[in-house]
Amino acid sequence: MIAMDIKQKSLELKQKLIDSLSVWADDRITAFANGNPKLKTISVYLKRGANNIIKKYDNEIGKMIENAMIFIADENGNYNLNILFDDIMSMFKNMEEIPVNLGPMTITIGKGAIRIPIQKNAFTSILLGKDIGAIRITESDFVELKNILTNGL
Repeated sequence: MIAMDIKQKSLELKQKLIDSLSVWADDRITAFANGNPKLKTISVYLKRGANNIIKKYDNEIGKMIENAMIFIADENGNYNLNILFDDIMSMFKNMEEIPVNLGPMTITIGKGAIRIPIQKNAFTSILLGKDIGAIRITESDFVELKNILTNGL
């Protein structure tokens, strides 16, 4: 019975995380595009890309959550999302930066941020008009994700 409780809670958390990530990514891209009018047009494609990446890694996210729940949840599958999020952010801030390959791009995760490098080339110059270097997702962005997760969509 205990394994079923954890399995069910894992599935519920995965779905909540997937849904929250989609809303959060959409909001982050909108905010980024609002800061650069040239990105308004491509923000639709960036949102599709973010959504497709989330969907692509759906199974991996589910497996990761199910494995983590063995350590996170109590014997009834219960957990405290606020404490969990704060603990993860603490570990995230202290972890060394590591590259993560996401197919067409490699991002850097660690030191409390995710850095998404934007290659300087003719395409990005036309779209952006300048070299923006990288998009950084920081603790304040993750707090927004936490709020979506804990307060609902």
